[in-house]
Amino acid sequence: MLKTTKKLVNEQEVIEILQSIVKKSYDEIKDEEILLCLECADVDLEIATANHFEFHEALKKNFELDEFGEILDYDEYRQLMYELYDYFIDLHINSGLFDFFPEAEYEVEGEMLISDSDIIAPKGKFYAPFEHALKNSDK
Repeated sequence: MLKTTKKLVNEQEVIEILQSIVKKSYDEIKDEEILLCLECADVDLEIATANHFEFHEALKKNFELDEFGEILDYDEYRQLMYELYDYFIDLHINSGLFDFFPEAEYEVEGEMLISDSDIIAPKGKFYAPFEHALKNSDK
């Protein structure tokens, strides 16, 4: 399921951790009217996992470690994180928890607006990737 150059010995464990991070992120913002830019680091694997012990321990299972438990091949680790970032973005888009608005032209309040970034938002909040494109607005 993961498309990584490194074959993971615990692929399902890594997938489940990433899925739980996406779900937790959604739970934290589901009631907010917030737009997240996918190219602007609003959704960032490094930040989401910075203090996630379980995630880092799961990744370490796939690498040779030094006497201090640190990954020896840092370049291979960086490559894996880069590839997991793409999967992390796809998880957000395909989770069913978020609406995905690709870079495109949208009609908002009778005006054509261009979004130059891919955007996600909690499901059902917006009809286009703009702050004033709220569904069920009291306007």
